[in-house]
Amino acid sequence: MADKRYDAVVFDYFEKENGNIVLLSEDPLFFKTLRSTVVKTIGTKRDCLYHVQNTGPAAKAIKALMERKMPVVVCVERMVQGKPSTDFILALKNMYPDIRIIVLIGETRRENIAYFYEIGVNNVISKPASVNNIIEKLAFTIKPQGKLSELMHTGKLLLDQGKHKEALGICAKILKLKPGSPAALMLTGDIYLDVNKRDKAQEAYMAAHESSRLYLEPIKKLANFYKGHDQEQYLSYLKKLDRLSPLNTERKCEIGAVHVERDELERAEKYFDQAIDTATKEAMSLVAGVADRVASSVSKVSPRMSEKYLVKVLDLKGDNLSKDDIGTFNRLGIALRSQGKWREAIENYERALTISPNDEGLYYNMGLAYHDGGQRREGIDAMEKALNINPDFFKEKEGVSLNIGNMYVELRRYNDARPFFEEAARINPKGRGTKKLQALKKVLS
Repeated sequence: MADKRYDAVVFDYFEKENGNIVLLSEDPLFFKTLRSTVVKTIGTKRDCLYHVQNTGPAAKAIKALMERKMPVVVCVERMVQGKPSTDFILALKNMYPDIRIIVLIGETRRENIAYFYEIGVNNVISKPASVNNIIEKLAFTIKPQGKLSELMHTGKLLLDQGKHKEALGICAKILKLKPGSPAALMLTGDIYLDVNKRDKAQEAYMAAHESSRLYLEPIKKLANFYKGHDQEQYLSYLKKLDRLSPLNTERKCEIGAVHVERDELERAEKYFDQAIDTATKEAMSLVAGVADRVASSVSKVSPRMSEKYLVKVLDLKGDNLSKDDIGTFNRLGIALRSQGKWREAIENYERALTISPNDEGLYYNMGLAYHDGGQRREGIDAMEKALNINPDFFKEKEGVSLNIGNMYVELRRYNDARPFFEEAARINPKGRGTKKLQALKKVLS
């Protein structure tokens, strides 16, 4: 159940603040879930959700709302029209520094998420997302919870107004409420730097870093503090940032450039190579993303085309395949089986098992492929490997239970078939499992 406090924050955003959401997404399911969240769960009566599918209309909608001084939360897919949304996000933050942005992602790695926050994203929603999850993320994006956030906002305003003494007073209040607060310490550093008290600024930034060593922002403050003043320290903090957020190609180039200035060409080359490799992988992931979308769109009408583009996805990734790609292998196997290419499907699953050797789903699908080819014993061997890895994987799955039960029956292993038909009958008492179970009992009686 959703926390009612979050519901209230989001409701007030729409009804009292005239807030809006611009959704930049080609995902109809997420749009449907978000619309249901806004209209049914939150219950707003306003027309406040703008759904667009590419960056041009999104930029126009955002500009129109901002000109009317209406609050905006932008929800944007990681990939838009087959391209990363990074440039769009950076352009938005440059034009509207205070705009609130949520990135929508599928499965992703920690370093990807670190990079999103680094470029100014306020929050990340992993899809598929529940209504409750969407409400909570919106609430924290609209109004970061608690008194500390309000004080930080006030402190930054005072700094912008040049009221340094008052801003330091706010920082002191925050540090009393939350000793060691990295945000308050960084703001303290900014205040001292603004009045050219570099020693005190350095001390504050260092304290912020020590308070949260994996937090990127204090390290970025320290890197910028040393830039142009202490090349050794500047390089050190750049490299710390690179370890925590390794997808930033511009930073890798900057590290390389510093090494060039120091006449350390071999070290420079290492980071320049990494920058190129990172950019190349990003480009390959773009192409792979396009191919994956094409394969999905034709999967039901043309298994041949689906096969073609899924093979392209896997080939593009080359040596960079991981467990994240198992779903692609499974879809390719289905496309191959749909064309009667059971041998090729088995080879596909064997390749996938080198990446994820304990994946029961791969063994199950391999078993079906063997069965397609009339290789019943090999098929049941694959099924039993799946069951050895996860004895319960068939539970709550009527179709899976029926498939395994039928394969045992074909080999006249009736007692082995029985628990699978029992599970299918339990899930759907009026389905085929019940009939299969009744027939089996007659054979065993």
